Amino acid sequence: MKPSSFQTTIENQFDYICKRAMEDERKNYFKYLSRISKQEISFSDIGDYLVNQFSTVDHYATDLQMFTLYGSRIGVKSNLLGEALRNLSVKKRNIILLYYFMEMSDTEIAELLKLSRSTVYRHRTSGLALIKKFIKEHAE
Repeated sequence: MKPSSFQTTIENQFDYICKRAMEDERKNYFKYLSRISKQEISFSDIGDYLVNQFSTVDHYATDLQMFTLYGSRIGVKSNLLGEALRNLSVKKRNIILLYYFMEMSDTEIAELLKLSRSTVYRHRTSGLALIKKFIKEHAE
C-alpha cells in the first residue's frame, strides 16, 4: 500500500528536522573545539618552570655517594663532589661533612673530635680549597 501524500510530507518534515538537528549539533561541536583550542597551549610553548610543576623525579639511595660518619649515613648527590670528598684525608672529610651536611658549628665539631676550634677551621678551609681544585681539574 502506498503512503498517502500527507504521510510522505510528515516523513519528509521529520527527516529534515533530524538532519537539521544533526547539522546544528556538528556546528556546535566544532565551535566548542575552536573555543578550547584557543585556550590550549602546547607543552613546547610552556616554560620549563611550569612543566616541572607537573613532573616528579624519583631519588634513590643508589643514586647518591654515601659516607658513614659517627653512625649516620650522609648521601651526596653530585658524583664529582663525592669523588672530591673521597680524595680528602679522613679528618678533613669528616669536618666538612659535619659542618655542611650535619650543620654543626666549628665549636661543636671541635668538642666532638677533641680538637681546637681553630684547627677545625683550618682543616675545613683547606679541605674546601682542595675540593675546589679537584672540581676545577675534573669538571668538563
